[in-house]
Amino acid sequence: MARQYLEQESIKQNARRRKLFLGIFIFFVCICIFLYFAVGDSLDLSKPDDKKLFIIFAVMAGFMFFCTAVQLILSILPAKNGRNLILPLGETTREAAAEIIDREAAEGKILYEGFVNYKTIRKYSDRIVILPSYILLISEIEKITAIPRDKIYWICSQVGYKGGPYYVRLLIFTEKKLIDFDGNDIEHMEEVAENIYRYIPNVFKDYRAREDVVSLPHFLEKLYKENHAEFMRIYEEEKLRSRADG
Repeated sequence: MARQYLEQESIKQNARRRKLFLGIFIFFVCICIFLYFAVGDSLDLSKPDDKKLFIIFAVMAGFMFFCTAVQLILSILPAKNGRNLILPLGETTREAAAEIIDREAAEGKILYEGFVNYKTIRKYSDRIVILPSYILLISEIEKITAIPRDKIYWICSQVGYKGGPYYVRLLIFTEKKLIDFDGNDIEHMEEVAENIYRYIPNVFKDYRAREDVVSLPHFLEKLYKENHAEFMRIYEEEKLRSRADG
């Protein structure tokens, strides 16, 4: 029997999770070997301080072995019935959402699939998928965030500075929450946002913010968080204007 869409995605994520934890575990083992040859001869377990240090390290090593074993066991079986879904709006059960997503994917109704960091680090795991009913935010090893399309007000790309190189966020304004999805491929992420506009009403496209507002996405993000009623007033005005212009 062919595996369903979400189950296939969980298999991919499990494989990446195993690779990650095995890499961390191998790195830890290498450190242990290095410490053994570096300080092993000078360690005297008859001394209280050395014995205490050895016990602490042994506990850490045991905890590392335990965490690795648990993660490997958890990654053996793929998630079924939507167990790999996050529903930030809580509009339904994971099982019900999974049934819709799997059915639409099986029917070939994937309207769009965009990779977040396609050009910068050639990372194909983080991506955005649009189905008739849901937008899926699929990260490398985390669960899949599923957002109903009819609950989305607006989507935009927001370029900013975050203690390092420039990055870009895809901001998703919904009726209950503001959801973001990060990437570092600015040019491509903006291209993804433009493609998404074909499926999500881009009501603020012709909006003119105040002269003291440098960035419309930053302005609307702050307004959404601090004065949601005012955000909704502006949103409804722009939605009516876009319909009239259309």
